[in-house]
Amino acid sequence: MCTPCQKTWPKLEGCKPKGEDFGEILDEKLILQTLLTSPTSPGLHLYAGHCAVHYAVYACQYVLRWLLTFMFRVPLQGIRLSTFFARLALYIIFLLPAMICGLAYWAFAGKDILSMKYKDKGTFRHTVDIYLPNSTAKARLAGKDPESPTPVLILVAGGAFILGHKGYVTMLCRALRLAGILCIAVDYRYWPQTSIDGMIDDVDSAVQWCFDNASRYGGDPKRISLLGLSSGAHVAGLLLTRRAKPGHGSARKASKSTPCTPTWSPSDLVGFIGLGGIYELHSRFMAHLHQKGIDVFLQQLVLGDTQALRESRSPSILLRRDGEIGRHLPPVLLLHGTGDKIVPPDQSEGFCQELLKSRVSVRLLFHEGQGHNDPVIHSPLMSNHETVEAIILSIHEWTSGQKLNDGRLLPDDSDNMNSIFPDSCRAQLAALPTWPRTPEPVIQIARFLTPF
Repeated sequence: MCTPCQKTWPKLEGCKPKGEDFGEILDEKLILQTLLTSPTSPGLHLYAGHCAVHYAVYACQYVLRWLLTFMFRVPLQGIRLSTFFARLALYIIFLLPAMICGLAYWAFAGKDILSMKYKDKGTFRHTVDIYLPNSTAKARLAGKDPESPTPVLILVAGGAFILGHKGYVTMLCRALRLAGILCIAVDYRYWPQTSIDGMIDDVDSAVQWCFDNASRYGGDPKRISLLGLSSGAHVAGLLLTRRAKPGHGSARKASKSTPCTPTWSPSDLVGFIGLGGIYELHSRFMAHLHQKGIDVFLQQLVLGDTQALRESRSPSILLRRDGEIGRHLPPVLLLHGTGDKIVPPDQSEGFCQELLKSRVSVRLLFHEGQGHNDPVIHSPLMSNHETVEAIILSIHEWTSGQKLNDGRLLPDDSDNMNSIFPDSCRAQLAALPTWPRTPEPVIQIARFLTPF
């Protein structure tokens, strides 16, 4: 309460305290009338002086905020972003020989990898790479059908919604292919070619293509799992939660007559696997990315310019708001490295909690010390198959109905891991590659260099 004003001008008792809008504090007509009748009133001058000081301070605060935002933040973010890309460049140079080997495998592996288009009149991005298991590749070379259909794993690569490519998962697919799993790596449009909703539409069409064509490549359309990595886990998880929403099934049946409309359901999948995924676009995550050099302005362009839009693109929030979604979701396996620098492990932990609340069968595994790139780069370079083993066992459980006695995996204990695998999985484990064998110290240096 402005005490001097209250003594001289009783009608101004409604004067609001410091911090409110100027138009709400002053009754302009009253002040003008008073100036005309008693321009020398000391109370009025004191009141006007008080307000002038208050708004002078407010103007200074505004200017200071502007300076901090536009004159200091931009250089600071520039330094952060430059550091980010400098570390990325050093990381790529350090692991360049190994990365060239992976690229050579993807580009020149011959008839074991097929590239197909999944969308009519699509761009070069609307393609999938099909990694044939050895048995399927040999049968195909001999012009015969495989003896028995194999499980199918659809992989959605990441890339920060901007820089991804289907070849990013090639080393992971190499191991899974040797284990007898038909892998289909999906490419799709990224920002700025399209928005997150456009990415979901692309992956939606790719999954439908896999259901329609998996059998042509020796896969079993009744044993299809979906895997997402990093931002690819976000796209895949959001696609599942949206398609599992009550009412989506009736809309799907109504549009079944349109050939280009996907008709698959999340319950048609045997499982979903998320590797280092993003599942909630909350303010803490955006602040974390901002500290890494990815400016909030760019985040809003990619993730959504309003909080409401970002929430509508968050699988965890969709589950939280509608528990019925969980009734239509397949079993879930979530894996996350505790050393992940770009996607905090609490993303997977929060998604796991929401899945449990919705009564979805879910398993969450944390790999101690591993970073964001371990499942697709570091672990394959060391022939460390902790992630691959977890995937194989989960697919076996989902497709055979057999459960572990203790209901969990122990990826840090290889002896225990081998002992809990069923006999039917031992052959798959024995077929996993034993080369390359990059020394652990080299990978530790790479983990230090990488900004991810």
